[in-house]
Amino acid sequence: MPDHMSEARIDLRRLRSRAVMTQEELALKAGVGIRTIRDIESGRTRPQPRTLRLLMQALGVDAGSDADAGPPPPRELPRSLAGFAGRELPMDSLLAAVEGGAEVVAVHGMAGVGKTSLAVRAAHALADRYPDGQLFVDLHGFSGAEGLRPDLASVLTRVIRSLDPSGRARPEALDELTATYRSTLAGRRVLLVLDDAPSAEQVEPLLPGTPDSLVIATSRRDLSALSGAHSVPLEPPPMREAVAMLGLAAGRATADEAVAIAERCGRLPLAMGLAAARLRSRPQWRVSDLLERLADEDRVLDELDTGHRGVAAALHASYRELDADHRLLLRRLGLAPGGDADARAAAALTGFDADRSSGILEALVDVHLAETRSAGRYRLHDLVRRFAAGLADHEEPEAERRAALRRLVEVHLHFAYAAAARLHPNKRRYTEGAAAHGLDLPGFEDQAEALAWFQTERGNLAAAVAAAEAAGFDEEAWHLATAFNAFFVHDSDIGPHAAVNRTAAAIARRTGDRRKEAYTLGDTGRRLLAAGRNREAIDCLEQSVALKRALGEDADAALTLANIGVLHRRSGRFAESVAVHEAALELAEAADDAAAAALIRTNMVVPLLRLGRFDEVRRRLDAAESRLDAGDDHNRVRIEAFRGVLTRELGDPDRAAAVHAAALDAYGGEGDTADVTDTLIELGEDLLRLGRAAEAAARLDRAVAYAVKLVDPSLERAARNDLGRALTACGRAGEALAQHERAAALARSHEDAYELARAHRGLAGAHLALGDNGTARRLLCDALDGFTACGVPEAAAAEQELARI
Repeated sequence: MPDHMSEARIDLRRLRSRAVMTQEELALKAGVGIRTIRDIESGRTRPQPRTLRLLMQALGVDAGSDADAGPPPPRELPRSLAGFAGRELPMDSLLAAVEGGAEVVAVHGMAGVGKTSLAVRAAHALADRYPDGQLFVDLHGFSGAEGLRPDLASVLTRVIRSLDPSGRARPEALDELTATYRSTLAGRRVLLVLDDAPSAEQVEPLLPGTPDSLVIATSRRDLSALSGAHSVPLEPPPMREAVAMLGLAAGRATADEAVAIAERCGRLPLAMGLAAARLRSRPQWRVSDLLERLADEDRVLDELDTGHRGVAAALHASYRELDADHRLLLRRLGLAPGGDADARAAAALTGFDADRSSGILEALVDVHLAETRSAGRYRLHDLVRRFAAGLADHEEPEAERRAALRRLVEVHLHFAYAAAARLHPNKRRYTEGAAAHGLDLPGFEDQAEALAWFQTERGNLAAAVAAAEAAGFDEEAWHLATAFNAFFVHDSDIGPHAAVNRTAAAIARRTGDRRKEAYTLGDTGRRLLAAGRNREAIDCLEQSVALKRALGEDADAALTLANIGVLHRRSGRFAESVAVHEAALELAEAADDAAAAALIRTNMVVPLLRLGRFDEVRRRLDAAESRLDAGDDHNRVRIEAFRGVLTRELGDPDRAAAVHAAALDAYGGEGDTADVTDTLIELGEDLLRLGRAAEAAARLDRAVAYAVKLVDPSLERAARNDLGRALTACGRAGEALAQHERAAALARSHEDAYELARAHRGLAGAHLALGDNGTARRLLCDALDGFTACGVPEAAAAEQELARI
């Protein structure tokens, strides 16, 4: 039978790093040569079954577990063009440079010259040399679309997420994010295609810091300023190659006719491909018919002429052969903000139904005026987008263009509010927004579907907010921004949320609408809270509460006030948190909002537990449960999970473990949600109290992974602190140090005094286990100071531990 273990791709470097072992230590422990380990990690060789078993045993990993093989490396290269021909000299130059050790190759040339086609063909030829992944990132350097070009932080985050989807949290600060990006690439053999770069300055920060990977960058500008880059200037192909390209694409043109087509297309591959596609689709045409059309240029094409009139001629010829409906949709796609569109967006732009729009989109793909990279999604090449937008400006009245944009924004509003309401069913602003902006279009079956929709449309939504504001559609732009920001807790790239939030704030100020200002300040505060910018968050949230109360929006003011309580809790100010929650509860009860009151009562339990006020915890939980709606199973499970914590703190961890295991089952047992992650943390603590440290470590390791994927630093630092304690209890104090140090770093950056004190206490325990009593005592003193400042019972425990050292 085949050994399936040897067929798996093992990320040995990740497993070794997780085990905190050097290559030399692993080689010695496994009885394997260090060169073998280096070859496996670099991708130069695949381990034999026996070697793999020895390595997995040395690492303490179940070699048969799929989870330990790591996620498959990304394979993002677009399909290489079947009709690719010629380009022998630049291709040979590129491949020879890589063979000679080049780490950066810069392909530059004018628009439409085939830079991307060459880069993709070369990347496919080189792919086997880079087994850790091949990524394709469109930098949209020369796109005229509003909001389409990604900023540096978005590109860094996107590459990190592709290579390490379950890895470390993405920091907000650009220098930290850049460091995380280089750390993620370090040691990996990755091929990164950076397409359509605006300049060398934009590419330089994306270059890996180690020599294992290859970057192929394309641009309309010369990128030779890039450090150590091998430059591949790409000119229009010589006539021999241009004719070969047309021969593959057109099929029936004579050599002289192919030369004529190539000349009238400026020998640009984009233009020639479009011309040949039109010839193929019109079998009744003679080649002379196509040549006649290509010769008749229209002045309107000067709008998008970059000095290479062959591109304009080809695009215009394609456009003139379309019927009226196809022309209309092409023009309207040029107006659409964002990177791509689906049939519903096309229907909104034109007024056609979705089926008709889908058929037209496919037809535009057939004549190479549109592209599709995934099922149901369509985009225009940058040149075609500019061409289409220019035609719309000249051929359509401004009122019709504005009406098309407004319809598209209204469709985005329908789906954005529907998805937000599905994710946050207890928040009236989203349910009311969904009702107010609903169209005769479908909704979402569940939260997973709603979130998947947002992840697909995210770039289009952000661009639509900017475009709507620029068009003067302030009401629509503000509501779309509000719905967009409902998703920020599910998004590791918070840059677009900050930009959209700024737009909403500008609209609120400009219009003098205090209600808009109140809700936008609340969104800003929640985003700043998640980023750990506590002082700014409190300022925004307090302003929001004051405005909402002045407007009579007491129920929402109560929830915003409760967010201030959450901020105090995450900072270790538990007494202040309880006081703020009590004020919020009073406000919610006065507004007769039972759902808000139940949520506030439940959230108040956490700081009460930290303070050891167990009788109050019991009363709050009973009161919250008695006021739940009959069908609110989710919050009923949350309350039961909190009862499990109370049971443990009162001395019965065995029963607490059973309660938390049942809660996990009720949540579905798995899944990277905040509730599952929090329950795993509590179950880990139960097991630690029961002396079952290995089981606790397994649960807490999963909790850390979920928290990182959720990009929730609050959950992550709590989970890492508990995992560190479990590892120390398992006799793995060296590994525990790394967990507590990471937790301490997160706690410092987010001003969390309580988790910082827990990290110090955990570090003290690990150092004590390693025999370093002096360091342990110093850290325990720090922990004692922190616990005392937070007013929590752990201060007494830390003092007792100090006395024993």
